[in-house]
Amino acid sequence: MVTKTVEENCYRIESNQLDVYSAAGLEEDMTSIFKQGVSSLYLDFSNVEEVSSSVLGLLLYKKMIYRKQGVSLFLINVNPQIQKILKILNLNGYLLL
Repeated sequence: MVTKTVEENCYRIESNQLDVYSAAGLEEDMTSIFKQGVSSLYLDFSNVEEVSSSVLGLLLYKKMIYRKQGVSLFLINVNPQIQKILKILNLNGYLLL
C-alpha cells in the first residue's frame, strides 16, 4: 500500500481510495516505517482520490502518537478535493505541509 520514494522519509500511497478496508494496511505500513526510527514522515497522496473518515481518524491518531515521540507527520501532493475536505474540517494546517 505504501512505497518509498526517492525523497528522504517520503512514502507514496499507492491506493487511489483509502477507506475502512484499507485503513488496517495503512496503519501496518505506517507502524513499520515508524519502527525504522524516522524523524519525520511524509505521505505522498498524489494517487489518492478518496479518503474515508476512518482513515482521517487514523492519520490524526498517528500524528498525535508520533508527535509525542518527536516525529512529524505530513501529507503532501494532496488533490484539491481532499484539501477542501481537510479545510472544512479545519485540519489543513494540521496535516498538510
